[in-house]
Amino acid sequence: DIKPIWGLDVARFGTDKTALCKRYGSVVTEIRAWQGLDLMQTVGRVMAEYEGLSPSLRPSEILVDSIGVGGGVVDRLRELGAPVRGINVSEAPAMGHTYMNLRSELWFKAKGWLEDRSCKLPKDDQLLAELTAIRYSFTSSGKMKAESKDEMRKRGLKSPDLADALCLTMASDATTALSGSMSTWKKPIKRNLKGIA
Repeated sequence: DIKPIWGLDVARFGTDKTALCKRYGSVVTEIRAWQGLDLMQTVGRVMAEYEGLSPSLRPSEILVDSIGVGGGVVDRLRELGAPVRGINVSEAPAMGHTYMNLRSELWFKAKGWLEDRSCKLPKDDQLLAELTAIRYSFTSSGKMKAESKDEMRKRGLKSPDLADALCLTMASDATTALSGSMSTWKKPIKRNLKGIA
């Protein structure tokens, strides 16, 4: 039974944007970004969208990049009863022998998902530009690596906020399967990203 999944890439102020991606199976139904809201305003915006939907249309998970300012958003959304999971993209990947970190693993999962050509994206030039701007490389130990935000900035590119929000949705299926039901959301995440939709 396919349920909607939301990915939330949080930014506070500055040039980066907070981005929200809504994915339903192989279809990204909506993706957008905003600036100028503080963390609690961001929480309020996400909760308003969540509570404005009928239960059958609500996401089974809201996956939030929990590094830095995202951690506070995760805590508050959880306190309000939202089905939120913090995803630390700098931690070790499930396939440690293949990818440098979880961020790289999720970007490569998104790349494979797009190459399958059975998916649908909204018409969004910014999203397309971000998805095609990132560079991939190998570390000296042979691990696959997706370019970091800092490396992209050095090339004069902005943070790929929309694309990062999409990549966060790629962490969904396995975390649900391995961590159990909604009642166990506060437990640590165990990942095995094989077979993600």
